[in-house]
Amino acid sequence: MELEIGTQGTIDAVRGDLESVLGFKPDEIRGLPSDFLHIDLAKPGLHTLWMRCRNGEPTLLHAFAIHIEGRTCVYLAPVFDEHSLEVKFAYQSALFRGLAFAAEYGDPELLNHLARVERYTIWIAKDALQWSQADVARITLAAYVHDVGKSAIPREILYKPARLTPEEYRLVQTHTQKGRDVLTQIEAYVQQECAWLYDEKGWQWAKDVALHHHENWDGTGYPTGVSGESIPLVARVVKLVDVLDALLEARPYKEGWPLEKVRREIDAKKGVEFDPYLAEWLLAQDWNLIREIACRSPMRVEG
Repeated sequence: MELEIGTQGTIDAVRGDLESVLGFKPDEIRGLPSDFLHIDLAKPGLHTLWMRCRNGEPTLLHAFAIHIEGRTCVYLAPVFDEHSLEVKFAYQSALFRGLAFAAEYGDPELLNHLARVERYTIWIAKDALQWSQADVARITLAAYVHDVGKSAIPREILYKPARLTPEEYRLVQTHTQKGRDVLTQIEAYVQQECAWLYDEKGWQWAKDVALHHHENWDGTGYPTGVSGESIPLVARVVKLVDVLDALLEARPYKEGWPLEKVRREIDAKKGVEFDPYLAEWLLAQDWNLIREIACRSPMRVEG
């Protein structure tokens, strides 16, 4: 793409498909001052600039400007092009996996648990909800950090090989708000330091999951007691898969349950703890697939 800026600082000519990148048709931008797009657009040299789009959102472009016979030619190229969202997801995946590992460092089953939650989440998002590939990636990334707030809970309580006291249980419950707070703070850093890698929807989903994945459909959960469809759908999905894995797998204080017992528990709690649609969908599946999915190689999350 190329813009020609005249001696008066206005955009005199547009060449190439500017509309697909910035949303402006050539006639909409021709005649406007160049600083409408960016104050440094006509500055000679190679720069990476946040450019104004027609929808008001910024996008990151490389701009190479040269002076030729009294006018300025500016050549534009997207920084990430069609891979922009893919790059954001790759960054967020590395960041969220690291946060999850740090939050529960010392748990020998952590990585296996996260891998199973990832596979169950992808399965439900794709098959039950039929979400787009990008949204499947977003909810899977959010699932990684559902327990990130446990970084603020003492390890001797987290890994206590016995039932918690009421006081200890109340402390553990605070991991939901703390997880949301941790993600909110890190989100602010990302927006400030590397905004081109920021995916607003993905971060909102991660915060929703961290805060609400222990809410119950009937309003008896925590921390807010919100109920039904007021619980973010992403949190309802992660709650179901987190409980499914917790029941099936052995924990320090319990043995893993057989498939049929888990199935009966999900059936009994649909419309009480779990979203009834999601629970009904899960119950209608071939439950031999549950163990198969849990044992598969990790799925790749793509944008």
